[in-house]
Amino acid sequence: MANRGKDKNRRDALLAKVPKGSKRIKVIDENGKERYRDIGDLALGDEIQTNVHGIPIVMKGKPGRRRSVELKPANDIIAQKIQEKEGVIDSDPILTKAKADPESPDVLQEIINALGEEQASILWERLEAERHGDETSQLSGRRIQALKTMADTWLKRKEQLVSRGVDLSSPGFRAIFEWIMATFHEAMSSSGLRPEHIEAVFAKVSQDVDTDEWAAEAKRRMKAVV
Repeated sequence: MANRGKDKNRRDALLAKVPKGSKRIKVIDENGKERYRDIGDLALGDEIQTNVHGIPIVMKGKPGRRRSVELKPANDIIAQKIQEKEGVIDSDPILTKAKADPESPDVLQEIINALGEEQASILWERLEAERHGDETSQLSGRRIQALKTMADTWLKRKEQLVSRGVDLSSPGFRAIFEWIMATFHEAMSSSGLRPEHIEAVFAKVSQDVDTDEWAAEAKRRMKAVV
């Protein structure tokens, strides 16, 4: 009984040191497990844990992720500007394409377009500065950097197109090639060609396309137009 009273006095003394606004307190429960309990729900077997200064270790907020704070515009003018900004962001072609299909080559193409627009804008600023007799070296430097970035991005786009190319052995290519051949066969048949002539033509085509030389030439021609 004396020990129980002593433990209660110690707990009361520690609870008196709990910082104001605390919601939960760290304890070791009767099973030896560390946990945080609501201060009003302490069990008899809970041993309050303290820091090096003898102050109970507490948690002032609720457990879990902290809720994001929604900041409201200070006035109607700022609210209008925020709305206009959101409209520009939502209609941005780079962001739109990136959200729709991040793997699409169109994303890189839109970046090239945007870089081109920016360098053109800098060019206009430089021409205006020249017209007023102002210094233009900084504007020229900015445009050179924009053009360099644009060129680097264009080269990446070129590499992307070449590397993606058309896989002649892919199921997709085989399907479209078979469809072209079927269309060709139907056109020859509806034109009144004799079946044996049609079969002879298709036998020759099959023989020609089933070679490494034909595949290499097909890839070369595709790369030439990229």
